[in-house]
Amino acid sequence: MASPGFAAWRGENQEGRQAPVKDISATGVYVLTDERWPEGELMTLTLQRQISPDLDSELRVSIEAKVARVGEDGIGLMLVPPDGINPGLWGVLLRNAVHLTDHKELLHTFRMIRAVLFLHRLCSASADEAIVVIGGELNALRTGVAFDIVYKAEKILAEQAVGGRLHASGHVAASILRSGSWESDELIERMWAGMLVSSGTHEESDESSLEFVDMMTRITPIQARIFEAGCRKALETMQAGETVPRQPVIVAPEEMINLTDMFDLSRVATNVAYLFNHGLLKEVFDFTSYLPTESFNITPTKLGLELYRRCRLG
Repeated sequence: MASPGFAAWRGENQEGRQAPVKDISATGVYVLTDERWPEGELMTLTLQRQISPDLDSELRVSIEAKVARVGEDGIGLMLVPPDGINPGLWGVLLRNAVHLTDHKELLHTFRMIRAVLFLHRLCSASADEAIVVIGGELNALRTGVAFDIVYKAEKILAEQAVGGRLHASGHVAASILRSGSWESDELIERMWAGMLVSSGTHEESDESSLEFVDMMTRITPIQARIFEAGCRKALETMQAGETVPRQPVIVAPEEMINLTDMFDLSRVATNVAYLFNHGLLKEVFDFTSYLPTESFNITPTKLGLELYRRCRLG
């Protein structure tokens, strides 16, 4: 099918030469270029729908492709979607990417394509349940949050150079996206994204992963800031192989105010107490004293540090 306004280049980063796309289908793409890539070569091909400078970076997807033929004016490539992807779904997504003109619908389509590709990379053939979550199970607002979690997970994989075969359970990935989509908060989303990556790289059982998903559902954005600070500071004092902090993490009231944006220290103390009740901090706040609060002990437990690592925050 004709594909006006598409460009393509080799690799995921825009370092190579952009080439206009002449035709595209669910199985292949023809790129107009004077370059001659070897037939049979497998590569990462990035496709971008060019609408406006504000949207171009969003309307972009990277997929494996194999050089099928070399023509007089360009190169034909066979798209290689992940194993197990539903051909009907893939065809609909590609057609929408080519023919839709409404910016909002286009953006949703490209975000869906990227999410589908990522989930198949993460879960392999068991990705269907997670794809159903982002494909209509959630309302528009929660779907947007789920997309954000997926893109943050993509970034973690790229930055931490996570290699090897990923083996997440589709059920665990679906649970992460369902639970994580309720809260649109930058730190909370990063934690869910880290857990999504860990679900594909951790060696323990699916049941173990679901326990940590349940822990995350209980943490509010304010508690997440306290928890993240406590774990980060604790790890700064720990040596490789240690599982518990060497010394307590004590934070002054002024720092807690800056951390939480809460001036009511009793509310701060309540959030610290909730983290203790969740088993994530070692010490409970002493509510029996009427003296002014001089400090907060936010030392994480062994369980808290394991959750922190699962969230790929440190």
